[in-house]
Amino acid sequence: MSWSMDMDKRDHELSSAEPTFTCELDDNVEWLRKTDIFSTIPLERLRIYALMCNRRRFRQGDFLFRQGQPDDKGYLILSGKVQMVREYRDHSVIVQDLEPGAFFGGLALLADIRRLFGARAATDVEVLYIDRETFRKILRQFPELTEKILDVMIKRIVSMEEKILEKHLHECVLE
Repeated sequence: MSWSMDMDKRDHELSSAEPTFTCELDDNVEWLRKTDIFSTIPLERLRIYALMCNRRRFRQGDFLFRQGQPDDKGYLILSGKVQMVREYRDHSVIVQDLEPGAFFGGLALLADIRRLFGARAATDVEVLYIDRETFRKILRQFPELTEKILDVMIKRIVSMEEKILEKHLHECVLE
């Protein structure tokens, strides 16, 4: 095959290929729609959240936040893996491994708290995040969302407490 025939074939393949471009806003909306926290929010309002979110990358080993420090962000993993780490005086324990699609740190969107765990990038990670002030502004604008979001957050807290209790039940036996 000649060089010109190869170029004609390549040009035809490129022109007939479906475009695969998506804008970051649409991509953010899709990620948010897949999370339990945001899945019940009407699309037009979810687009506002998506617009107000930011993206950030962390290298493997970096902390997104550390245990005991104040932080005002909720995070959604877009790529990579994050480990939730509980640090003690003489050792650290990986409490949970999180993968793409996991939303974490949501309590900091609701209250000024210190982190119970650290979040460390187990691999290179890209996250979507929103800060408390922005989150609260949107809730004030659309107060009907507050109940839905609180319901999901409370269920998550109860689920986490149940897991902790089951794990340590044998340590708490009364005689």
